[in-house]
Amino acid sequence: MQLKSRFNSIIVLLAFTFCSKLVAAQRLDSLLYKLDAKYPQEKIYLHYDRPYYNAGETIWFKAYLTSNNLPSSISKTLYAELIGEKGKVLQKKTMPVVEAGAASFFDLPDTVNSSVVYVRAYTAWMLNFDSSLQYIKPINIISAGSAAKKNIPATNYTLTFFPEGGDLISNVETILAFKATDQDGNPINVKGNIVDKKMAKIVSFETVHNGMGTVAFKPKPDETYKAVWKDKKAVTHETALPTAKKQTVSLSVRNVKNNVTYTLKRPDSVDIANTSFFVIAQIQQQIIYSARINLSAKKEVTAPLPVDSLANGIVQLTVFNANEIPVAERIFFVNNNSYYFNTDLHAVELNLKKRQHNTLQVDVGGSIVTNLSISVTDESLSNIPPNRDNIYSNILLGSDLKGYVYNPAYYFSSEEDSVARQLDLVMLTNGWRRFKWEDLVANKWPVVKFQPEDFISINGNVYGPSPTLLKGKEVTGILKTKSGDDVFSMPVNKEGKFGVTGISFYDTAKLYYQFNQDKNKQLTSTSSFTIRTTFANATPPAAGYLNTLSPSPMPDSSTLLKNRKIAKLILEEFKEGKTIKSLESVTVKSTIKTREQILDEKYASGFFTGSDAYVFAIEDDPLARSALTVLDYLKSRVAGMNVSTNGTPSVTWRGNATSVFFNESPSDLSMVQGISMNDVAMIKVFRPPFFSSTSGGTGGAIAVYTKKGESGSAATKGLDFVRLNGYSSYKEFYSPDYEKLADRAPENDFRTTLYWNPFLLMDQNTRRIKIPFYNSDNCKKIRVIIEGMNKEGQLSREEKVFE
Repeated sequence: MQLKSRFNSIIVLLAFTFCSKLVAAQRLDSLLYKLDAKYPQEKIYLHYDRPYYNAGETIWFKAYLTSNNLPSSISKTLYAELIGEKGKVLQKKTMPVVEAGAASFFDLPDTVNSSVVYVRAYTAWMLNFDSSLQYIKPINIISAGSAAKKNIPATNYTLTFFPEGGDLISNVETILAFKATDQDGNPINVKGNIVDKKMAKIVSFETVHNGMGTVAFKPKPDETYKAVWKDKKAVTHETALPTAKKQTVSLSVRNVKNNVTYTLKRPDSVDIANTSFFVIAQIQQQIIYSARINLSAKKEVTAPLPVDSLANGIVQLTVFNANEIPVAERIFFVNNNSYYFNTDLHAVELNLKKRQHNTLQVDVGGSIVTNLSISVTDESLSNIPPNRDNIYSNILLGSDLKGYVYNPAYYFSSEEDSVARQLDLVMLTNGWRRFKWEDLVANKWPVVKFQPEDFISINGNVYGPSPTLLKGKEVTGILKTKSGDDVFSMPVNKEGKFGVTGISFYDTAKLYYQFNQDKNKQLTSTSSFTIRTTFANATPPAAGYLNTLSPSPMPDSSTLLKNRKIAKLILEEFKEGKTIKSLESVTVKSTIKTREQILDEKYASGFFTGSDAYVFAIEDDPLARSALTVLDYLKSRVAGMNVSTNGTPSVTWRGNATSVFFNESPSDLSMVQGISMNDVAMIKVFRPPFFSSTSGGTGGAIAVYTKKGESGSAATKGLDFVRLNGYSSYKEFYSPDYEKLADRAPENDFRTTLYWNPFLLMDQNTRRIKIPFYNSDNCKKIRVIIEGMNKEGQLSREEKVFE
């Protein structure tokens, strides 16, 4: 009887143990699900027109915003800052996100004398998380003054060891990875021996790629070890190895052409907490694998980890003991070659003589909406440094890794097995940065202080009236921008707060306001208002942190000399008042602006300014008086655009529907057809693609602007107003058309960037874009770089040199 009772107790105990382990595994899963659902992560990558700049030049950039390997739909506003060496924010740009992309520029002062500046980019949502997850990149500045002032530190070499899985374990053979670098984080080659405390040699080691390598090592209990090694100058150094542990488990991963297996090993004698483990693998905060491993009866287990259907990127594999404590971790890279799509770039017309016309052609297959950016530069002035980053390496690699990776673009340059093995060295010598399992297990969640932004928000408070008086009240706002008026109502809550989101405008605007249906402004005049647009501000980075970021090496001495010479010539011409300032604009003395230019400056803003567009000044056109509608007026006026007013009106450009804007707000044909031509001041017709269109802009766009006159003034007469800040102003990249300039052409053309376009948008109807541009005075070889992303989150990059 006693034996049967004891047996039943054992059954109950085993059942309880199994159930508790199952519950623990499910809890770990649920923690990651919660993290992904409530705290999705965004990543930012910036494509620049060039790798380095002279003082006084313009840094052009395009930002790509992703989340969970897809174009991000979380944030609609993006921020970028130009930061000095000491951490001071020199310039800040606020941009709307269009098709998961945003674009702007920084004008470098002529007086900048530092050798490096930093560009930081973030969204308001990203400010809820670790600042290391924000995008930040050092940019080299070629400056005659900085070269003389730069202090070159004494050479300092470092060798760091990284046991696979995290720890050395007594009597368990472990792969010991290592990385050797100089004081700037650049790799160096070393070789040496691991010795015990009696200086007896245990095993030798040597770097195999970019300062990295591995060595198999089995430490003995209660023994200490160190590495004795020589740097590239044959100077001997010593580095202590981590102390081996006795009570834990080792984790090793083998990844051969995406056939992944992992192995757990334990020492001969361990406590019960280290005989049962949970293994969890995740990518982009998505659980892809979980298992329970029992090592009570055996010391080693090897299991497969299926990855053939996974997204591309870094997998974090973590081992927990029975107490839910993470005891081992390994990251590895999954490459199913599905992360990219191809672009076809070739020169339709190539003339590298002085100021000659060139045409490039970009083709993209398939039917997926695609967002690209392109830079065309003078190769002799902007050759590519050896330490490179690109859209692949940043989004798939660097944004998830803790630690500095030298030349990350290299690991996406080939599909050879040797490159994959070298990439695994990077995995072994860098940590995971997105989150810590210790925090999740302890229920330490991010504190959300910033909500995702839906374009610009206008927030206000009213003071004076009682909550009873405010009940049911609304504030009417009339937002007057360069492009026209926008009217909206904002309900007021009992605390006196009101606001509106999803507004988009550039520079500054006036907001006229009053309580709705407030006869004789009785309530409005006795109330006090505060109204503002709200933009996020990140804490300035510490100078010490900036110093840890290693900029790319400067170009060779001959390229440096050419850049300094060109920069000097540009500065001299500008001081002498000649007709060109490189990379920005042509200034022609005593030139009278056309009526179209005056109207464009008066009415257009942001990405609607300038651009590749037909501009029609309606008041000066006698034919406008005989046109009944906007579409009647535009018939047969724009080559390639088909206007039909028979039945249901339609406008297409080479078969693609043309977008319509009324005072720069998205509209439709029925609305613009109802506008009297007497009220129209200007019509702009943009050639495709027009990236401000939410549909991709493959059919171009029509922007109709109504007159600014007494009617608008009457609506706001007597109303109080405030000035509000909008998105940062945008300037168009200057690309001269020498056929149109003729006798007004500049004396010299020193451009380094010949062409820059941050938005080449394609969809199922537009898969080819031709890019015309003119050569400068001295360019003999051009470098073209295209980067981008499609709606499915696939990335693209193509680089070619034409000579």
